[in-house]
Amino acid sequence: MKVLQIKRPFLNQLLAYLQAAYPLEACGILAGQDGQVTQVYPIENRLHSATVYEMNPQQQLAAMLEIEERGWEMLAIYHSHPNGPETPSPTDIAQAYYPDTLQLIVSLRKRERPSIRAFTIVDGRVDEVEIAV
Repeated sequence: MKVLQIKRPFLNQLLAYLQAAYPLEACGILAGQDGQVTQVYPIENRLHSATVYEMNPQQQLAAMLEIEERGWEMLAIYHSHPNGPETPSPTDIAQAYYPDTLQLIVSLRKRERPSIRAFTIVDGRVDEVEIAV
């Protein structure tokens, strides 16, 4: 995928969820087709941490089953860095378990102006992907 396309209402939904969880990391899944987001799945960070996340496995499985049922793709896994940069941490790189899925990271260091970037992470290699809103 060369470009992740996300319409403003979906982006606003994602950002509202991440802001509501601040100062903790929050996470979820973006689903759709051909790089176009059609659904946002907020998923509980079961670690309730400001520095790491782990998706609630029941919610993650339910989202993945619905994505498959609707014929969509899991386009991106998203999470926030409440006080860090919008780049993958060493933990993010080590835990990139879905190489065909983008990693979308939102820095909330400047809460009034979140910074958003998307990456592919394959075998430890990180490449940025354009986001079109």
